[in-house]
Amino acid sequence: MRKIFTLVLLLSLSWTLKAQQPVLGVDLSYANEMEDCGVVYKQYGSPKDIYQIFKDEGAKVIRYRLWYHPDSTTYSTLADVTRGIKRAKAVGLEVLLDFHYSDTWADPGKQTRPKAWQGITDLNVLADSVYQYTFRVLSTLKSEGLTPEYVQIGNETNGNILVNPGDSLYPNNWPRNVKLFEAGIKAAHDVDASIKTILHVANPDNGDWWFTAARDNGLTDFDIIGLSYYPQYHKIDIARVGQDVKNLKQKFGKPVWIVETGYPWSDQNIDSAGNILNSGSVLEGYPNPPTVEGQKNFLLNLNYAVISNGGMGTIYWEPDWVSTSCKTEWGQGSHFENATLFDFNDNLLSSASYLSYDYSIQPQTSSEVIFQVDMTGIDTLNGVYVTGDFTGTPSTWYFKRMTDIGNHIYQYRTFLQKGDTGAYIFTRTNTWNGDYQQYQETVPTACALKWGTHRRYDIQKDVETYAFKWSSCEPIVTGVESHPARSQAVAYPNPFDDKLNLKGAPQNAEKIKVYSLSGKLIRKFSPDRKSINTSHWASGIYVIRWLDKNNQVLDTLKVIKTSK
Repeated sequence: MRKIFTLVLLLSLSWTLKAQQPVLGVDLSYANEMEDCGVVYKQYGSPKDIYQIFKDEGAKVIRYRLWYHPDSTTYSTLADVTRGIKRAKAVGLEVLLDFHYSDTWADPGKQTRPKAWQGITDLNVLADSVYQYTFRVLSTLKSEGLTPEYVQIGNETNGNILVNPGDSLYPNNWPRNVKLFEAGIKAAHDVDASIKTILHVANPDNGDWWFTAARDNGLTDFDIIGLSYYPQYHKIDIARVGQDVKNLKQKFGKPVWIVETGYPWSDQNIDSAGNILNSGSVLEGYPNPPTVEGQKNFLLNLNYAVISNGGMGTIYWEPDWVSTSCKTEWGQGSHFENATLFDFNDNLLSSASYLSYDYSIQPQTSSEVIFQVDMTGIDTLNGVYVTGDFTGTPSTWYFKRMTDIGNHIYQYRTFLQKGDTGAYIFTRTNTWNGDYQQYQETVPTACALKWGTHRRYDIQKDVETYAFKWSSCEPIVTGVESHPARSQAVAYPNPFDDKLNLKGAPQNAEKIKVYSLSGKLIRKFSPDRKSINTSHWASGIYVIRWLDKNNQVLDTLKVIKTSK
């Protein structure tokens, strides 16, 4: 008995230690179909097996979706999944098998049971169908030496699962849903006790209420909390995702995994199939239109936020779904070619390097950017502004008011992602109405590097300064520093955990603002604030600024929040 207990303890410890290591992967459910459509995946311009590509890049897990009996495709079937799993196992990759329990896509807005089960009215019979199907699939794979390490019992199951066409997804019928979930979980564990089962909901912010309700209704015998996070649909930032991960792990005592995410590297659509993700995905401070570097920074920052808050990592959804001559139900080509990890010629993008990053170190993907303009001799009665690609969307630029810092020099400071490039221009108006061009500077051709009319920024260093005289290529030569003189402001301890103390506020300070490293405003405080409760902050680097009544920066400190 003691030996058995020791063995169980060791197995449990082994899983715990494994779960603490980053587990990054990709969903290659489209790979077989793409290759059958003629795609040849490449790295550095040379053809290479897609599984070997991602293995070499650092992926640990390959995810596949499984449909019951699809009538719109011959893929995502058991035969197709088996073909993929063989390839994954051949190069030493683990497998996550995602049961949709449907003949087609299952998601928060659609959970239609297979047609073969639509005549079932007895819940016990439906639960038995789930059990028998799950058991049969996994037993078949096991008999071929293809047992998946992870199994999802449903896909984005926010509402009621396995409903008949026309039935309501909400409100959740928990006693019914629990019985169906438990049937799938039991089948997986009966086939092989080492299989780790996952329950999966969309949007990290939905995790708390959903898993609380599941627990309160007795649904606890699963192994991993799975989440989807797409900025296009889930309007929360990366820091919030990290905090959600931390809270879920602490509250439920289970590993947390982002099993779906995606982010565009381009806003182009090169075929007739409309794209799922577009500039609506772009987070504040990231390049817009989206770029490869922006996609890479998103994945670095997301994985760091997840892993540093105790999560497992992420699975990137369909990095393989490139454009081909084949058709979907809605058009020819791909609905995701601008958000894959391959370019339009099917070459691996540099953004895939996020898979091999050392997440014990916080990625430094953002830079402080300082715009300055010398307005000597120019009318500034209506204010001075800077506008450009970094201020809004490609179709709508906004105006950022610049602060008079002395000697007729005006300044605007922000944070942008490294690798971001774009156009900007100084102006004396904050509107596009009327004859706005007469209020813009006239940029000389020699430095009008965007369109022959605008200045250009290219963010590479930790701090970038763009400082010129109005309507001139001449840089500002002045005693005014881009960073204000340091005061005696102190933030301690640094690094900090649940509390941060402040002292030595600069004279004339009117407010304190705290920003994330990406430049997002987190909190505002009065200048006499002595301490801040930071227990709810996500781990990472923050920037604290003391500002005067004109929003001029008097002092800046960087502080680090540690993870428990």
